[in-house]
Amino acid sequence: MSKLIDLSHNFEKNMPVPDWPGENRQEFELIEYTVTVNSGTQNNLRMNLHCGTHIDAPYHYWKPGISVEKLPLEDMMGKCYTVSLHKNPLEEITADDLRPAVGNIGKGEMLFINTGWYKKWPTKEYETSYPYLSLEAGKLITKMGVSVLGLDTPGPDAPIRSGKRHGDPLHLELLSKGVPIIENLDNLDPISGKKVTVYAFPIKIAGSSGAPSRVVASI
Repeated sequence: MSKLIDLSHNFEKNMPVPDWPGENRQEFELIEYTVTVNSGTQNNLRMNLHCGTHIDAPYHYWKPGISVEKLPLEDMMGKCYTVSLHKNPLEEITADDLRPAVGNIGKGEMLFINTGWYKKWPTKEYETSYPYLSLEAGKLITKMGVSVLGLDTPGPDAPIRSGKRHGDPLHLELLSKGVPIIENLDNLDPISGKKVTVYAFPIKIAGSSGAPSRVVASI
């Protein structure tokens, strides 16, 4: 019988959330209340859909692209190879870093990148100093025919306040080529250097640029 490995962070109070200059920080808030007529416990939820372990649909940065509910289910499950590239704060992941893994990834399969950064969740450093991809690395990923890219960081582009970010070239390169991005993955060490089956179905929110996902590997 296969073993299931949870690759998702908890959605909870004080988790890292998007912190864009000029925008209000949208904190995660789970509100609990009791239903008057039957004393049942209910919850309301307030959150940015691009926090926690979530999937960016092409529409997120590429307006002709599909929104999250239109992502083909067959693309969000299947074989996945995880490459281990443990990096220092604000260190770039290059195309040369990825090339040794090319032979392990078939066209239409997923690629996850384990930088080891998930172990810093939920610290401030996790949000502000994560390693990021070079544009050449992104172009190599799309050239390989990867179906989905997964990261254990807040995103493929450099942190917004780092001084190293100049626009959103990685989001644009990947999403405009139809490659959804899974951000904020957890617990990648057990599947690093392996090809496993991954299930990564986002919540079906019509018209949304992204959605939370419970990402699970089967080994």
